[in-house]
Amino acid sequence: MKKVINALALVIVAAALIFGGYKLFFQKAKEEQTETITAEKNNSRNSGARESLIPVKVIKSERGDLPLRKSISGVADVWEKVDIKAEVPGNVETLNCQIGQTLRKGQVLLKLDDYQQKLQVERNRANKLKTLSNYLVKETTEVYVNPELTPGQRKELEAAKTRFKKAVSDFDKGKISKKEFEKISGEYDQTLILSGESREEVLKARENLTQDIVALKEAELNLQRTSIRSPFPGVVTDIYVSKGEKVTAGQQVVRVVNLDTLYLKGFALESEIRNLRMGIKVRVKFDAYPEEYQYGEIRMISREVDAERKIIPIYVKLDNRDNKFYPGMRAELDIEYRVQKNVIKVPLDAIQPRQNRYLVFIVKDLQGTTGTAMWEYVELGEKNDEEQEIISGVREGDLVIIEGHMTLAHQSRVKIIK
Repeated sequence: MKKVINALALVIVAAALIFGGYKLFFQKAKEEQTETITAEKNNSRNSGARESLIPVKVIKSERGDLPLRKSISGVADVWEKVDIKAEVPGNVETLNCQIGQTLRKGQVLLKLDDYQQKLQVERNRANKLKTLSNYLVKETTEVYVNPELTPGQRKELEAAKTRFKKAVSDFDKGKISKKEFEKISGEYDQTLILSGESREEVLKARENLTQDIVALKEAELNLQRTSIRSPFPGVVTDIYVSKGEKVTAGQQVVRVVNLDTLYLKGFALESEIRNLRMGIKVRVKFDAYPEEYQYGEIRMISREVDAERKIIPIYVKLDNRDNKFYPGMRAELDIEYRVQKNVIKVPLDAIQPRQNRYLVFIVKDLQGTTGTAMWEYVELGEKNDEEQEIISGVREGDLVIIEGHMTLAHQSRVKIIK
């Protein structure tokens, strides 16, 4: 029995030794495995931290003026545009212009056959010479004694002259009618004749010399009208006749526009008229040139409102000396009706709405090109189509994120890129 107990004790001791060795071995292996996994996790975490830097673009908030603009649509036109008409009849002898041609003032556009006009000039010149000779004979042979005016007659003559000069001024200003003017003018002519002051004019009229002089001048003027000229510097935009064609007086022959006098006509709402005035700056972007801005100013504001649409026409003058823009082109007009002076402003792209509030992301703790993105709630002021006024929440010089911030969280690590 004693031997059995000794043998059993030996087996238990052996089992205990084997179990202790096994536990020690596997515990060490587990610790080594845990250290390996922990190291791998740490390495992975450090690598992830390096890779989690989010690239962003920033801009320094600045203080300056913020122009406030109202946008409306407009269409280009020109102040000087004319369909030139023939003033005398005739055949088109030469056509000296073509569509798109640049013209100077007075340049001949086309020439009509002038044979009939030249004949008329010669006819009237002959009539003038005939009546002039008759007049000279009368002037040198007719005895005429200029009566000596009494003080009363001279006073009456001076009064008539004064009334006539006043009548001319009043008629030009619309203060008297044509009938009243003709009455005063006739009384003045009668006074001149009776006083002998207009003896020479009366003699010329009696011999038809005055009429013949006028007729000759009219014939010479019609001869000049056979050369049709441009009334102002411009560009030919249409030609309505051809060489050899017979035209009548009053017929349209050529259209000329002065592109230097370009303006834009737009329509503002009646409720916006309080923000408009002459001379306000306007930024212009033509549909044909969407990447370019031009600048002009309000030159005229209509005094009549469209009662149905509640709009009012405005006219914007634009410099077009290089003739880049044409009548009929459409453009967007940004009217600078007010300027917010000396405010902190940021691009509109920097603003994000969050639960009925607005925020921007600002880069802080900057080290080199890396830092932390912190959101800041802001109070907004006025804005235009590019920039937003910040009343509070951003200070001048803050690095405001404008790109890469749509998915950012508070305290995200970021890297500034250009």
